[in-house]
Amino acid sequence: MQPIAQLQPTPLPPKPDCLVWYAGDPCDETIQQYHQAVEQQQRQEWQIKLAEPLQRQIADQQKQIVEQQNQIKTLQLKVESRNAEALQSEARSQAALNGIGAGIGAALALLVAVAGFRRLARLAAGREQERTASA
Repeated sequence: MQPIAQLQPTPLPPKPDCLVWYAGDPCDETIQQYHQAVEQQQRQEWQIKLAEPLQRQIADQQKQIVEQQNQIKTLQLKVESRNAEALQSEARSQAALNGIGAGIGAALALLVAVAGFRRLARLAAGREQERTASA
């Protein structure tokens, strides 16, 4: 935010105290220059009076902009941290589901292995009974 320049009216030259003898003499030109300087100073004072409230308004708006930018940054940080938390939570949930799936898969594999072993044991027992019966 840039500071707003304060306007200052230009100082007036001293008022001429000479006597004009004819139009266009040096005293007449000095008096005309003085009157032009007075008019210019009045215009500058008028501009300053008009510009002051606008400068205050601009300064206030610049402060608001800075505050809003800070608020935006704060909110962005909150959103980023919540996104990170959500991703971590999702990763934990996925890991838990993967663990449950692995446990169920291992249990099923064990059941299949036990059932297969029992079936083989029954078949082997049946064949042995056939051999003992035929012998």
